[in-house]
Amino acid sequence: MREILKNILEKYPNARATTSFGGQHEIRALFENLKESISSLEFVRNNQNFLVKYSYGKGNWAQKPWVAILDQRETMTTQKGTYVVILFRDDGDGCHLKLGQGVTEITDEFGFGANAVGELQRRAQIVRNMFPEMFNTAFDSEPQEMRGQANLTALYEASTIYSKYYKLDAIPSDVELSNDIKVLVNCYEEYEDRKDTKLDTGDDSGRKIWAIALGEGGRLWDESFEKGIVCIGWDELGDLSKYESKEAISAKLLEFRGEHGSVPSNDALCCFQFVHEMKVGDLVVAKIGRKKILGGGVVTSEYIYDQQRQEYQSIRKVNWVTAEKAEFPGTGGTTKTLTEISRYQTFKEMIESYIEGKPVVETIHLESYSIDSALIELLLSKEDFEEMLDSIKSKKNLILQGPPGTGKSFVAKRLAYALLGIKDDSRIESVQFHQSFSYEDFIQGFRPKKDGSGFTLKDGVFYRFCKKALLDPTRTYVFIIDEINRGNLSKIFGEVMLLIETDKRGPEWAVSLTYSDESASKFHIPANVHILGMMNTADRSLAIVDYALRRRFAFKDVLPGFDSEKFSPLLESKGVEPQVIAAIQAKMAALNKEIESSVDLGRGFTIGHSFFVPFQDVTDSKAWYGRVIHNEIVPLLREYWFDKKQSEVDQHVQSLSL
Repeated sequence: MREILKNILEKYPNARATTSFGGQHEIRALFENLKESISSLEFVRNNQNFLVKYSYGKGNWAQKPWVAILDQRETMTTQKGTYVVILFRDDGDGCHLKLGQGVTEITDEFGFGANAVGELQRRAQIVRNMFPEMFNTAFDSEPQEMRGQANLTALYEASTIYSKYYKLDAIPSDVELSNDIKVLVNCYEEYEDRKDTKLDTGDDSGRKIWAIALGEGGRLWDESFEKGIVCIGWDELGDLSKYESKEAISAKLLEFRGEHGSVPSNDALCCFQFVHEMKVGDLVVAKIGRKKILGGGVVTSEYIYDQQRQEYQSIRKVNWVTAEKAEFPGTGGTTKTLTEISRYQTFKEMIESYIEGKPVVETIHLESYSIDSALIELLLSKEDFEEMLDSIKSKKNLILQGPPGTGKSFVAKRLAYALLGIKDDSRIESVQFHQSFSYEDFIQGFRPKKDGSGFTLKDGVFYRFCKKALLDPTRTYVFIIDEINRGNLSKIFGEVMLLIETDKRGPEWAVSLTYSDESASKFHIPANVHILGMMNTADRSLAIVDYALRRRFAFKDVLPGFDSEKFSPLLESKGVEPQVIAAIQAKMAALNKEIESSVDLGRGFTIGHSFFVPFQDVTDSKAWYGRVIHNEIVPLLREYWFDKKQSEVDQHVQSLSL
């Protein structure tokens, strides 16, 4: 952006003086590039109300070319309303970045004299009064000297709300330019949110209402709800209660960020309000972005600085009253981390209705989960389960392989819980591979738009999961893939195949994805993601897992558990008679021995115990056993021995009768 501004300032005066207007001129290309550069800034791109426009003239070269960020709720033109704009001086000396107003609308009503100047100054002051924290920043709030036509110069100067001037030989870096634009955009957004909102004249109770963003994308909401807290970051500041003023916090933040850091006015205000203005009894809602509400509650403690937390160490305790999802009315609130919204009658009434009159939600405490917890539910030995757990911890990637009916999916879920140490399904994702599963489903690809107007780039399930884990680096995440050998693995993983290796989990190994454009950030798999696959060894339709994937995974067998000491008590608890249980163990042991010794089959085709674990209590053991044999085991055996004589298969079937 810096180089584009310099090029415009250096080339525009000469083009205006020596070149006819129109056509595909170099100046047009420069303004297109500047528009694209501003539009790509995250805080501009993420606001659907913003429109970026530019002009260097209509029919003739403009005396003051410009590029502006317009909020479409306010205006679609620079002739009226309020907007953020970069104005270029006609002599190429420099450019103004300012939050300003359109002049044409005012002159149409008040003329070009003192009345128009006074009206512009009055409106500018109304906006300035909304942001007292801007008075101590590098932005000027006094009218700026704007060279131009004599009758317009005073109007342009009076239209200024906040401004900063960059001389050609002192244009700052792209980072500083972006930070400066963001400061004005933040003011602009909040102004738009507040200007038409009816303010409450006061609450006799003195209670305030706060909207808070709990981490990027609301990633700390689950933890905050579970623990009954709200929290904010800026941990580098330490204990926020030691700062007596917002200015002291701002000064300390600037010290950390250096001279080219962004003006920390909103950050400092957030920290100060969280400590000094938020009170016990205030209402609070957790939010994402401008619209989405995750839950609401009542503040129950003073400020607490908790050094034991790994991040977001500034907290307050909250009784969460509701976790019902909702949305702010209209275009929503601001994007700031913490906003006091009780002065705005529309929001106040909505939040009071949302929170009040509801019983305090009983905090959901997730159940802890240990190896012993898993062994209660599994037929595995402690030694086998610990070996699986150690393998996925060290290798980060594990495949459970075994014949059908051995409970691989059941084991995988319990292994994931044990790895997390808690039953938290929000940190576990499961998919099943199949022949049609693709890179586009798994990582990223183009998908048709709902309106049929074309295609749009969509992130796949694994990409989204990794981004979620990336925002929560201190906790473990587990991605489970059922039937992992059913998919075309090289095609599904693509360039990500390299990144699943244990020693390549980090940003230094990040790669550009197939469908991403050049401006997109590179992708990597975070170290806290573990991949747990399952493979049916009896599926003859599948090729052997390729060696590229095999060497990146540890493999553990999950075998039939008929001989487990837990098998008989488990079936007895379901109402199966002891003599039927003994028959199952004896007959299946004999059958599996036959299968293992078969040249065409082997251990990978044995019959698993899960076929004989009933979901419901059994009232007639022999009838239940007969149904399992007839409906599940016999069809499988006929598939196994499809090339044998019918009479030979019938002998095996007959041996299973009670």
